[in-house]
Amino acid sequence: MVVKAHMDFPYSYFISSPKMMINFGRAIGAVIFPGLVIYLDGELGTGKTMLVRGIALALGWPDVRSPSFTLINEYPTDPPIAHVDLYRLKESEIESIGIEEYVDNGFLVAIEWGKPGYFPFVNEWWHVVISYEDDMVKRECRKVLIRASGETAIEALKRFNKRVSSWGV
Repeated sequence: MVVKAHMDFPYSYFISSPKMMINFGRAIGAVIFPGLVIYLDGELGTGKTMLVRGIALALGWPDVRSPSFTLINEYPTDPPIAHVDLYRLKESEIESIGIEEYVDNGFLVAIEWGKPGYFPFVNEWWHVVISYEDDMVKRECRKVLIRASGETAIEALKRFNKRVSSWGV
């Protein structure tokens, strides 16, 4: 019997501005690897696309737009990024959008409105949950929770945490 490595939301961070979210994404971009799937979960406007923008900037790609209408945007970085938006899809349609091909071809796959379990073939993933802080005065502030599954994903998350722990986030 093979037991897959998995960790439950061991890391939480507070992001206090859009610029900090971009820098947070840049730090993620420094530790990602081909075939990693990042599920981005959170309400409208919490910063999912902003986080992907930071990841892409770390890999040299400056032009990230929400894939709300195209469903998938590809960015020719190293590794290449497939930026996916599942918001308008029914659960029955999710399986047919070709995520497996992106994973198999070494893309980093960032899936907005995604949750672990949507694609059972994915072995290495992060689940990033972004939420508003409760205090309306701090509306720009976000809480980010991250967990990982798969040995390489867990090691990458640990490296990421070391990288940002000095920030005091």
